[in-house]
Amino acid sequence: MSFRFSELVNLAAGSRLGIKEPLGHIDFYPNGGRKQPGCPKSVFSGIEFIKCDHQRAVHLFMASMETNCNFISFPCHSYKDYKTSLCVDCDNFKNKLCPWLGYQAELLKDALKERIKGRLLRTTVFLDTGRTYPFCTYYFVLSITVLNKTMEDGYISFKLINQLGTVEEPRLYEKSKPFYELQEVKILAQFFNDVANISSIGLTYFQSSDLQCSTCQYWIQSLMLKSLTYPERPPLCRYNIVLKEREEVFLDPGTCTTKKI
Repeated sequence: MSFRFSELVNLAAGSRLGIKEPLGHIDFYPNGGRKQPGCPKSVFSGIEFIKCDHQRAVHLFMASMETNCNFISFPCHSYKDYKTSLCVDCDNFKNKLCPWLGYQAELLKDALKERIKGRLLRTTVFLDTGRTYPFCTYYFVLSITVLNKTMEDGYISFKLINQLGTVEEPRLYEKSKPFYELQEVKILAQFFNDVANISSIGLTYFQSSDLQCSTCQYWIQSLMLKSLTYPERPPLCRYNIVLKEREEVFLDPGTCTTKKI
């Protein structure tokens, strides 16, 4: 069977000029495939209101070739599932790497050939971008395993500090994510600046309003931070962490040892 690779970037889905349904072998949906950040939101903006979202596909593709941006994308059933950290693994793709929007997607041809053998199977992938050229963003996933049943009704926020002392706070897609005893929870985070040479992770636990306890201790068995944008970077880990509600702790991460990666 002959195989011609088609990569589609879907924008302004649901509008008269946009198409929501996947049509290519791999369909990218930047920012959910709808309104793009940085584009006018009002019809009174004139022609830019109509063309900005559609032109973004060209600008993203150009940025993938002209800059060092890695537009890492996540195969997922829906944008909602992507935002709830259900799709941070790419085990079905070549070398288990997530696809990149742009010319690099050509590297996925072999993996996609396997997926369409016998029947047409389209791949939908999602990503978020910045507001201005080159639209770079950087993804990390924080994997946490807790030891307390009482943490089911709380959530964790975090920030990263590099060796120069620069603090970067992420956009967390799922703020209230329940933690179940001895079950790994993955939190997808997007940064607008890359964070390399991480020296510290700032971690804060928040309990739900009706279960607040200023004297309680909450135990984390293991924590692993991994860059999804640059998967070649080794993950960072900490073990046996004690948290108190609304008290930020700063952890010096190290090499992952006892946890299987």
